[in-house]
Amino acid sequence: MDFERSGGRRQRRLIGPAAAGPLCRCLATTLAFISPASLASGQQAQSPVAAGDWNSAHVRELASRAIDRRSSWTGDEELNDYRGKARGHIYFLYDLGRSTERHLVKADQLALDLYWHAPDQTRQVIVGRREQKALPTNIRYHLDHLTVVMDNFGDMIRLGEGSEVQDALHPAAPGALEFYDYRLADSLTLLLPDREVRVYKLEVRPHDSSGPGLVGAVYLDRSLADIVRMDFTFTSASYLDETLDYFNIRLENALWQGRYWLPYRQGIELRREIKAFKFPAGGIIRAEFKISDYEFNAGTPAAFFRGPSVTSLPAAQRETFVFEDGLYDALDPSVAVTPPSMEAIRTEAARLVAASQLQRLERLRFALPGFSSVLRFRRAEGLYAGAGIGRTFQAGSSTILLGGYALGSDRWEAAGQTDLAIPGWFDARLEGYWNRVADAAPWARSSGAIATLATLIDGEDYREPYWSSGGILTLSRPWGGGRVFLSLAWEDWEAADLDAARLIDRAYRDVRWLDEGEVGWLALEFKRTAAAAVEKVGGLAWSGRVEGAARTLVGDFDFLRATLRTERLWPDLLSSVDVRLSGSAGVVGGGRVPAQRLFALGGRGTVRGYGYDTFVGNVYGTFGLELSREIRYPLLSLKLFGDVGWVGSEGDHVSRALSVWNLSGSEAGPTRGPLIGVGAGFGFLFDILQIELARGVRQGGIWELIVRIRSELWEWL
Repeated sequence: MDFERSGGRRQRRLIGPAAAGPLCRCLATTLAFISPASLASGQQAQSPVAAGDWNSAHVRELASRAIDRRSSWTGDEELNDYRGKARGHIYFLYDLGRSTERHLVKADQLALDLYWHAPDQTRQVIVGRREQKALPTNIRYHLDHLTVVMDNFGDMIRLGEGSEVQDALHPAAPGALEFYDYRLADSLTLLLPDREVRVYKLEVRPHDSSGPGLVGAVYLDRSLADIVRMDFTFTSASYLDETLDYFNIRLENALWQGRYWLPYRQGIELRREIKAFKFPAGGIIRAEFKISDYEFNAGTPAAFFRGPSVTSLPAAQRETFVFEDGLYDALDPSVAVTPPSMEAIRTEAARLVAASQLQRLERLRFALPGFSSVLRFRRAEGLYAGAGIGRTFQAGSSTILLGGYALGSDRWEAAGQTDLAIPGWFDARLEGYWNRVADAAPWARSSGAIATLATLIDGEDYREPYWSSGGILTLSRPWGGGRVFLSLAWEDWEAADLDAARLIDRAYRDVRWLDEGEVGWLALEFKRTAAAAVEKVGGLAWSGRVEGAARTLVGDFDFLRATLRTERLWPDLLSSVDVRLSGSAGVVGGGRVPAQRLFALGGRGTVRGYGYDTFVGNVYGTFGLELSREIRYPLLSLKLFGDVGWVGSEGDHVSRALSVWNLSGSEAGPTRGPLIGVGAGFGFLFDILQIELARGVRQGGIWELIVRIRSELWEWL
């Protein structure tokens, strides 16, 4: 639905950025960034109707009318029955923490026939279904995740067949006035498919938000107080399943035959987390349905409604159903029925009740940010073993403390991280660490598990390590289809040694002796991720970062560094062949550039088919082309790839940093023109395991065998 604001005698249509041309889009984006509150609430202008007091006489009269209207509409003697059709998508996704990048695990598409008979009999028949896994899973959905809400949930809301939410009172059910608080928040004009409807927006919360109940907004038709739309979540006390993090729900109705408000669009999103220990992962189920093709008084006999309220045609018939939409269409922001993220519903709810009432307080738990945070083997550390604890506090804040011992370097290591969320403004993260092994590379080039195995087998961990102690404060918020980050840090750097040799005597790549000293730096970064099902939908992802430090303010270094990284995927572009383009670039300069901020080139993650980091400089660029095709999905895929890269040394100011880089290890310097690497590889079991063979064709190219894990899983490893 689109929106207009109404008030007094005059109505003023608000044109959305997409329809207002480039100038208005730019202005709207700028204003949204400057005004966090307006972005969080989804409003583009101040409403002519100011938010009223809770439970005023006027708003209670509106709520009473809504209760009466909802309980009486089925008594219309002219409506005996109706039929309708629903088409929808259900996606199972995972993330690395709330509001982080999402990845698809499984996609389902459904077609349902809907039936209703007076006074309150319903039946839904699943007539079509298809599904596709993107990662291994055995998930089975609750029945109400696969169907449509036909009666605004009834008087008592139940979800997950009563195992997730049970008996939460509807805000327009009998008795709701004694249970909920109401407030008139706005007056709007909703643009429906065939008409404009003037509505009141009523905000709703329980009298006692520490108990079960609904929190959100109900949009009422101004003339009859019919429910036009509902956006809501629940208090944490409403959830029976302790793994549930939240439910976000949006129900939109439309006016049919000028008198019946019936379902038009629906979106439901829920998120679960592992509760036994703190692990950066959540499972998300997102369902979206669009309902249409209503037929009224079609003569459906009452006997049809005997038996289960939800049935399904035989599998052979369901699988032959012809869908008009694609399986992944609702993950593509340009065609999704509802917005890809429903986080705005939760943000709005956090304005109405304390954020701590929307999320359970958790006990102190064992924390596992990734498997390598517990056990790993590295050139600079040798064998590291550690553990962590974590807890979630009020208002959604959380803290993780990690500690351990590196046996090879004979060092204790410790780190702590606290995350804070200010709804409608920004998220904040404060990190502190002592003796942390940092990497000079601007981007990770292997998972932690692969680094451990490669160090044990081949003496290579695909890192340029140094010790770092200090802290970072990072503020972030959504902006421009992505997320912007502002970071301020102070660190004390110390060069690392090859300490793994103390434990296992074998050949290792030398550890470079990088710069030592103190540094205070400031960084601004923007990240835009592709669609959750990028492998199926395609899309563009990119990130840019500018980082600087000044000795005149703090520390021992002067530098300014800018980096850019991008990737674009076109699935099935050439006869079932996926085409992927990637690129990265960087430049650093300044009065005293640290060796840690140079750019190294060669091997996995840059130009495959060369020794790891055999070239270095302060100006850098890479480009990659990859063609892949499924041979036998999901067991086997084939890929062909080519990489091009170059690194140069521009300006006398970097000569000191280059000299430090070459104090130990094989001497490295700029390339003589571009490096070129080509190769082929196989992906196994949803491309989770990938094995590639590459060859550099000039400037000392070698044969390189690369074993890696699908990059979306690196955070866990």
